[in-house]
Amino acid sequence: MVAAGSIICAAGAAASPSVVSLQCEVVKSPACVEAKACRSADGDVGQSYSFDLAAMTYQAPHDRGAITELQTKKGFMTFQLGDGSFYVHKDVGEGDPFTSYLYGSPHEMRKLQCTARYDPMVTEADAEERRRLAGHYYLSGVMETASELLLRPDGRFAWIMSYGAVDQEVQGKWRVDGGAVLLEAQPGSGASPAFRQLRLRIDHGSLLLNGAVRGRYDRHP
Repeated sequence: MVAAGSIICAAGAAASPSVVSLQCEVVKSPACVEAKACRSADGDVGQSYSFDLAAMTYQAPHDRGAITELQTKKGFMTFQLGDGSFYVHKDVGEGDPFTSYLYGSPHEMRKLQCTARYDPMVTEADAEERRRLAGHYYLSGVMETASELLLRPDGRFAWIMSYGAVDQEVQGKWRVDGGAVLLEAQPGSGASPAFRQLRLRIDHGSLLLNGAVRGRYDRHP
């Protein structure tokens, strides 16, 4: 059983379409310590792992949770499962399906055979920017107004604002446009939504309102 771990797999170049999800199966489970003997752990062979890189969640044979610390660098993708910190050895195959390695600890390693699903409309660089900006933001600097903005890593958002006795909600899609986050309301957000589009300037991790109303959305942990 691996409750948390690290995975490494092949990743495309910055201009490549982003990987949306990975579906993997354990093909070998040696448990090794570098420069020491390995013991067999082949009871996990055939078990399935799925990784949703848009929602940043995973499903393992015995648990599920959030994906964190996702990075792409020099043709490789790495990320953490759960809150553990584990050693990762960069030794992967090529092609689709391809070989990946999941480490639960220095003593536990699973060799996985994976297939990937891609989003041809979003590059890996754009997907990485989404993951960097995703989070729960709160408005400050506007008197008598409360507002929250949830940017999801899959490109969807939820926005709410309260001003006096008036409450407004908008949902839709968001994307990075130059140095700003662009919110686009989805059809059905209301007969007269608060906005069809809202542009928020990115400023050191915060999102700034422009125009007559000044304020900033700051991300909270």
